[in-house]
Amino acid sequence: MLAKNAKPFRYGIRFKFAVLIGALVVILMIVDALWNVNLQQQQSQNEALEKAEVLADEMRAVWDFVDINQDIINRNDDGTFRTKHLVCVVAAKSVSTLFTTQTDYVIHFVKENPRQLASAPDEFEKEAFEAFAADPELEAYYGVGTDENGQRVFRYTEPLYVTETCLECHGEPVGELDQYGYEKEGMQVGDIGGAMSIIEPMDIYAAGMQTSVIQQVFMVLLVLVIACIGIYVAVSKLVLRPIEALGNAAKQIGKGAFDYELDLQNTGRPDEITEFANDFDKMARRLERLYTSMETEVKNQTDELSALNDLLIYQKSELKKTLDKLSEETAYKNEFFAIMSHELRTPLTSILAFARILRTVDSLDDKTRNAVEEIEANATLLLNMVNNILTISKAEAHKNELITEPVDFVDLIGFIKNSLEPVAKNKDIALTARADSDIPLSMADWEKLRRILENLVDNAIKYTHAGGTVDVRAVFAPPEAHGKDAGDSTGDGSSPDLGSIVISVADDGIGIVEEDREGIFERYRQAGQSPNRRYRGTGLGLAVVKELTELHGGTVSVSSARKAGSTFTVRIPYAPVDTEEYDEDTAR
Repeated sequence: MLAKNAKPFRYGIRFKFAVLIGALVVILMIVDALWNVNLQQQQSQNEALEKAEVLADEMRAVWDFVDINQDIINRNDDGTFRTKHLVCVVAAKSVSTLFTTQTDYVIHFVKENPRQLASAPDEFEKEAFEAFAADPELEAYYGVGTDENGQRVFRYTEPLYVTETCLECHGEPVGELDQYGYEKEGMQVGDIGGAMSIIEPMDIYAAGMQTSVIQQVFMVLLVLVIACIGIYVAVSKLVLRPIEALGNAAKQIGKGAFDYELDLQNTGRPDEITEFANDFDKMARRLERLYTSMETEVKNQTDELSALNDLLIYQKSELKKTLDKLSEETAYKNEFFAIMSHELRTPLTSILAFARILRTVDSLDDKTRNAVEEIEANATLLLNMVNNILTISKAEAHKNELITEPVDFVDLIGFIKNSLEPVAKNKDIALTARADSDIPLSMADWEKLRRILENLVDNAIKYTHAGGTVDVRAVFAPPEAHGKDAGDSTGDGSSPDLGSIVISVADDGIGIVEEDREGIFERYRQAGQSPNRRYRGTGLGLAVVKELTELHGGTVSVSSARKAGSTFTVRIPYAPVDTEEYDEDTAR
């Protein structure tokens, strides 16, 4: 169990530095050991090669000595041959045998086609003969291998070439017996007659190599331990102690205690840690000043926010009162317009009816008839304005509703022509109206359709000069022929499934410029509007057309050009009449 004051182990900077440095040193130690082992192996191989070359030179010297003194050794004084069985190969083999028995080295002579079994080559020596045959310039063949006991050894093989003295026993003719009873091989001077093979043990080099590696590992470990201790001390004193001091100061600042002390224990020149500590101290002092003034600032901001909130509540209350008053005034205005419209329609209807009756009297003179027609035209215009005001008032109150019934568009077009013909005649404008006979009966609001056409025709008459023409045309557009007309379009632009009744009102009046076309369907807007009020009207006619057309689910569009007239097109979706249901409702 840990003592009460003992600190728990942390994987801190000390531990991380120690692990990092230790890992780096171990990796470097392994790399250095492998490199050193490889280097020492190469060095030991070079040393073994040098020893083998020296031994080979000594054995060759013995061979050459015996070869040079053959005449002295194996001939009598009179020059006759008398072998003493002391030829070069015998002398060399004898010396090598003595050397091999007294040392750990093995020296023997081999031949590809030996006369004795003891001179037969092993696998390494066969490879040497193949290498000498492939490269006549090769002076020796060597390498590191293992013997029959599995011990590492250095193998060295050097070729032996045929000389003049060798021909006596190994020359021509082939098959002839030499003085020792062996058949001659028919060799030539310069041929490889055999090879000298030397085997050196590598144990002595391995022992030295192991000792060197152990010494090196010990030194590296010693350096590792010293380096880790030095790094631990240096990191603790120069890095961790100042960081811990800064950490303790930060904790105190976090608790609101700014009377901390930084004990960096740095008596030397300022370094990065000292500069960081100084910057930290400056920041803390600045934070202290901000902290002491924070409560006052917060209180001031809270008071200001409270005052603003009270002001906002007051303004919200005043705004609600204003909106309620505005809503009440709007309701009064709509109610006033509705009452006035109803009250005005009654006398206007009477005036219009009596004017039409007077116009049919044959006994009127021309001056009186013109006056009656003027009364009828202006009463018609005034009634149209009153109806527009009533329609807009209902639209603002969301009280416009469709009262559908079967509508005969042929009768509707005829009614509009009869109703507005006095207005057109009063301005000397030719009004024509026609409807195709194949237009089917359709469920719609007859009164609202009449209002749509009256406003469009009245608008066309108003903006057409004397002597001009206004043409009203109604056709049925089947579903496959239904499309979007050229010009500006309003409404939702939806396409009915069963076709539509298309009504167009065309005139050759002043036309509408492009910049005015965008807003002509808005309320209280007139094309060519100017302060001198050149054209009569309230600016509600086209707004009523748009309102009532969209109430039917239809669209209204215009195509026009300056001084080239205008054409307004209204599309009312075709709604088939349920004859049985309509007959039942009529019967009731």
